[in-house]
Amino acid sequence: MTTSKTASAPTKRASAATASAVLNPKAAVPILLFTFVFCLVIDNGFKFMTKPIGEALGLSPTTASLQATLAGIVIGIGAVVYTALADTISIRLLMTAGVAMVAVGSVIGFLGQDVWALVLLGRIVQTCGLAAAETLYVIYVTKYLDAKDQKTYLGFSTSAFQMALLVGTLTSGLVATYVSWTAMFIIAFALIVTIPVLLKTVPKEQHSAGHVDVLGLFLIAVIATSVMFFMQAFNPLYLLPIVLGVAWFAYHVGHNPNAVVSGEFFRNGRYVCVLLIVLLVYSVQLGYSAILLPYMVDSLHGIKLDGAAYILAPGYICAVIVGALSGKIGRVLSSRQTILLGLGMITLALVLPAVLINASVAVLIVSMVIFPSGFALMYAPLVATAVGKIPAAKSGIAIGFYNLTINIAVPVGIAYSAKLLDIAPSALGRMSNAADQTQQVASTILWILALIVIAGIGFYLATDRVLSRRESAEVMQ
Repeated sequence: MTTSKTASAPTKRASAATASAVLNPKAAVPILLFTFVFCLVIDNGFKFMTKPIGEALGLSPTTASLQATLAGIVIGIGAVVYTALADTISIRLLMTAGVAMVAVGSVIGFLGQDVWALVLLGRIVQTCGLAAAETLYVIYVTKYLDAKDQKTYLGFSTSAFQMALLVGTLTSGLVATYVSWTAMFIIAFALIVTIPVLLKTVPKEQHSAGHVDVLGLFLIAVIATSVMFFMQAFNPLYLLPIVLGVAWFAYHVGHNPNAVVSGEFFRNGRYVCVLLIVLLVYSVQLGYSAILLPYMVDSLHGIKLDGAAYILAPGYICAVIVGALSGKIGRVLSSRQTILLGLGMITLALVLPAVLINASVAVLIVSMVIFPSGFALMYAPLVATAVGKIPAAKSGIAIGFYNLTINIAVPVGIAYSAKLLDIAPSALGRMSNAADQTQQVASTILWILALIVIAGIGFYLATDRVLSRRESAEVMQ
């Protein structure tokens, strides 16, 4: 799960006068939901395009993955930025600007398709616009619709997210195989036709003064990008901006009342521990499905990208079902049990093909059914654990930073997975009786990803025990 989650849902700031002026606020929901889904399809489609882009431009997997990793960071930070801007700038204006950026970025990428720098620039500009649609739908629903309707329409976004992953994966596979990866830029440009409908249905708004923590967002961008580049090159020079960025950010949130996230969140043991688990576990999400899986189905089974997309499809469908049933599962299992079950499923999904690397493609299909279902299962209880001790008034910001953490972890995982393909380690693959070097490399990387998840499980068990004892002691006092 990559993951697309918005930053915090804003408090309702629209004045009574503004609300009354909107005769039917639901009229804008269909077009906003459409842009939300369309942008998720494009975003996920390009992440799955890393292999054909690298082949077309003669790039290594590490370099080609930049179009996905940098875009992921932009999505995460953009969610926080658009959430803050929505308090001071009209959602209609922000959406229009977002669609325009998608169009401009698509033109840059398509016209510059033979120049890697222009392709990368086009993707970044495009993603700045994609982040608007992925964020502002939820903001609009929480701002304009009645409380009784919000759960319904927010539920649409959850289902739409999983379906968009499926459609994006299938679309990218078909486009890359039968047309060209560059056609994804043309498809994205088509979003510009939504502007007249947005202008007609999304209401004008009254706003009060607001504040955007530019420095905090900049520091997050520096830290995330430096970590990503370190994972790609393992150059110790990148550790300097990471250390300095973390130190400065810690000081910033501790001394600035308008910081992007309150310093008190980081004094909450549960919250901090969950964020660290998220950084570990979510880093393998697209590292496996978007980077390693296309490589495996092509090099081990001779299946092109469209076939890889079909292998992913059953898993995304199961993830939709598991996500829909997560509420009922939560009434039977505790949050701790559900989290451990989800982590266990993710580990199993990685170990299974690592051990059975000689088996048929059916093993990968089973793996990709279990893998996204594990992420879908543990998302809600992880969030509940993270914000359980945080006051309700501040839970929105806490969830926003939680989702931002996911959007940082995912591109970092893409980066180190692509780097592992470049390095081609093979030692662990020998345990699986791999027949050749290609199988040994694939098996080794799967084991590495599984060990990262196992480390997350161990960290969760250890910290949960310590925090539970501390909380029990506090209750007794």
